[in-house]
Amino acid sequence: MLLLPPTSEASVPTRAGLRQRSGRLLLVVSAIALLLIFGGRRLLEVPPALLPEPLPLLPLEYDAYATGVTSVLYNAEGRVEYTLEAAEQTHYLDNTTVLKTPFVKLHQASGALWNIMAGSGRIHAVEGGDAIERLDLQTGVEVYQIDEMGRRMQLNTEFLSVFPQTQTMSTDLAVTMVTDSLQQSATGMRADLQQDQLTFLGQVRGRYEVPSSQP
Repeated sequence: MLLLPPTSEASVPTRAGLRQRSGRLLLVVSAIALLLIFGGRRLLEVPPALLPEPLPLLPLEYDAYATGVTSVLYNAEGRVEYTLEAAEQTHYLDNTTVLKTPFVKLHQASGALWNIMAGSGRIHAVEGGDAIERLDLQTGVEVYQIDEMGRRMQLNTEFLSVFPQTQTMSTDLAVTMVTDSLQQSATGMRADLQQDQLTFLGQVRGRYEVPSSQP
């Protein structure tokens, strides 16, 4: 039997066969790439149930803010009743106003002047108006007055409520009073500035010193 060598057509793939195989390989590679892309994206996606709920927008509690404020209140006769200065002032929707380093000057009809300063304060306005009903002062509250003879009277406490309309003040905390000749401490105080009267409520202790007449 005579064996013939294989022809070139049987041993060598045709160009059509190569194109068909290349096309199949390209489809397989493309399919794998798509699976990797969408599979990776699925891994990166967080199910909606696991996402944190967005925080609700909180409404503003204040409607006005100012710095370097000076307010002056006049009475019906045009006389200054009090002035109020503050480094910062924030007005809240409940009609209260928070002050930073307030300084109040209460003017009396007699011409006397009371000066009040503190680290912070809160104004409680008259219902339906802007006038001060009560001014609560705290942190290093100091009240002082200098009479026509230059004598100084000073009160110190950590909390004080001032009522400008009635020219009264009060505190339930410890308070000290110092003058040129008297040092006195107590727990709780009521003051009527129009009557120039101070009433100490409890645990009153004092020391009186007679000024020396020697030069």
